[in-house]
Amino acid sequence: MSTSISSMATASRPTRVLSIQSHVVSGYVGNRAATFPLQLSGHEVDVINTVQFSNHTGYNSFRGERFPASHILDLFAGLEANGLDSGYTHLLTGYMGNSENIRAVEEIAKRLLVQTPDLFFVLDPVLGDDNALYVPQELVTMYRDILCPLAKLILPNQFEAEQLTDMKIASVADAKRACDKLHSFGVPNVVITSINVDGDSSQLHLIGSERNEESGATHQFSISFPKLDGYFTGSGDFFAAMILARHASLAPQFGRGCLGALARACELATATQAGVMSATRNYQMSTGVPVPATNLVRGSRPADMVRGFELRIIPSQHLITNPTMVFTATDI
Repeated sequence: MSTSISSMATASRPTRVLSIQSHVVSGYVGNRAATFPLQLSGHEVDVINTVQFSNHTGYNSFRGERFPASHILDLFAGLEANGLDSGYTHLLTGYMGNSENIRAVEEIAKRLLVQTPDLFFVLDPVLGDDNALYVPQELVTMYRDILCPLAKLILPNQFEAEQLTDMKIASVADAKRACDKLHSFGVPNVVITSINVDGDSSQLHLIGSERNEESGATHQFSISFPKLDGYFTGSGDFFAAMILARHASLAPQFGRGCLGALARACELATATQAGVMSATRNYQMSTGVPVPATNLVRGSRPADMVRGFELRIIPSQHLITNPTMVFTATDI
């Protein structure tokens, strides 16, 4: 049975999100992948862009610029000057790209926490994937030591979780231990968004762990879902937004300190994610543009093929509000 966001109880105060991540003119990554789903889910969103590119970097070329930390802090100072920094319930961060931007996010998070001590900071530690970093190595330590202690929820992929914990994840048991270590950095909610274990390339597994900050009680769970092959980009940004959207709507029902909200949010977010990615793959196939059997590295991918894999967020908006697939969390 599907669950509509509109059917959920909402918080006594409206959800207001400050989202700090990348932006593209065309396509759906970063803030472009996060803003519409959050708004459609009934949440107010303000955005600060860390970069502005013509398109995402999965294409063979792109234009634009990366913004310095001074630009990010100047925009936030403008909000402060007009009293527009008050009332944020959530902070969402994605691609930072350099150490200065991490320091800028640290400063913004600390300022917001002064006003709103229960600010829910959702941290997507964008470090890399497929066993490769695409940011400087020093950012791993900075995410762990600077931003993790400020965050309420962290959303690494398998590779990022391994980097942050200095642990190899080859099984669900390994993932559980990695979650425990991420908790030890000060983060009460952890979602390793996908792991590939046991040699089964057709299935991926989400591993989640929510911990009561007062009692220390922990609830850990997994959700299995089919792996879809393709050149998808922005799916992690979209998924982070959907987990935030669902958790913000569900948390009041579960009550402060009660466990279960994260698992339910992940079930619903996974249902939406699977539906949108399936719709994207079907659209790409309908274009007739061939997808080579061998993996094409960045810089060698035909633009018309990459464009076919842009997330079909707008045509699939019904799957955001009312997903049709069902995924169930299993306690582990």
